[in-house]
Amino acid sequence: MKYSCFMTGPENTSDPASYRLHDRLGFRVSRLAAVMRASLDAELSQLGLTRLEWCVLASIALEGITAPSGIAENIGITRPTASRTFKQMRDKGWLVQNLTEGDGRARAITLTEAGQDLLARARVLVDAHQARFLDKLDPQAAAHFLSALDTLLEGVHDRFDDP
Repeated sequence: MKYSCFMTGPENTSDPASYRLHDRLGFRVSRLAAVMRASLDAELSQLGLTRLEWCVLASIALEGITAPSGIAENIGITRPTASRTFKQMRDKGWLVQNLTEGDGRARAITLTEAGQDLLARARVLVDAHQARFLDKLDPQAAAHFLSALDTLLEGVHDRFDDP
């Protein structure tokens, strides 16, 4: 017996009238993601920053991840996408890539002063953006929602080029 998302009874798969696109989990999650992505893109663009660049800044400065492969893994992007993004950000003067001590091949990425300043300004926008959505829920509902998202994402390790 199949159960439709957000519905209490079994889904009648033979009755086309029982299907409502707007009741589907995938549609709802995709719609929320698209709305959040578009509004955050607009806000970050005021600083000349993309979401992907924000994710790199946050991974380095807020999560302490400095290895290029670790940053790519954290964000969920491919290594070539990460390399292009690091180059663009180096060209803008936001980060530097240095050899790590003890291993002449390993690299560590750190933020420049300009990158740290940009991070601080962007963090205000990103935090306010998240609050505009989560503040619609009471704290317990927000915690349950985020926990449910974690459960749905469990075991998913896909990489994608548009975080």
